[in-house]
Amino acid sequence: MSLGRIPRSFISYLFAAVLVTSAVMAAVIVRTAPQQAPEIEGAVLATPLALPNFELRDHNGRPVHKVDLKGRWQLISYGYTQCPDICPTMLSSLAGFRQLLDQESKFADLQVLFYSIDPERDSVEKLANYVPWFDRRFLGLRADDAKQAAIFERSLGLQSYTANSDEPADGAALQNDGASGPQIAHGFRLYLLDDQARLRASLAPISARDGSKYYEAETLLHDYLALRTWFAKQG
Repeated sequence: MSLGRIPRSFISYLFAAVLVTSAVMAAVIVRTAPQQAPEIEGAVLATPLALPNFELRDHNGRPVHKVDLKGRWQLISYGYTQCPDICPTMLSSLAGFRQLLDQESKFADLQVLFYSIDPERDSVEKLANYVPWFDRRFLGLRADDAKQAAIFERSLGLQSYTANSDEPADGAALQNDGASGPQIAHGFRLYLLDDQARLRASLAPISARDGSKYYEAETLLHDYLALRTWFAKQG
């Protein structure tokens, strides 16, 4: 066969081979393209965010650093022990969620944390009497000084303000606890860290028609399992 004249049968074969190859490549691209993140009450980070180094203390009096959060997933809530309604309601929902998660066969490697934004009044002893009441496995955290508090709170974007601050946190409501000390408002989001202490997602409360916000144990379970399943597929 000369180079000047290529049989039509060969051209047809070559064209068909190109089509097949293109179809296979397209299928590979579709299969390997990142899948869309699950729809949840909250937001998923496009890129995991590593936390800076910090030093906190848990309700058992033990120091807690970034490295101590590695090895298992963490779900971080925040508030303060004298919060009259939002914090206990949230922690009750988290306790219900934890009980539902106990019935699942996977993704149970989760530690629920409660970080106090009021360390002046929330001593280690107060946290120890408050947090485990909702679930003995929950762990309370506080900062011993303002610098460490700022490092941790800014890394997650925790929002709070006292009555003499200029502006409230987004979506926060002023809590009149009826006790001595400042009135405090704070946000309601939960923050999900992976086993490398990286922020992967935040979970938001459900908004009712009357404007109130609340967490529901079943919704938390659904969103958490959807996120863990999706993250596992992403590798």
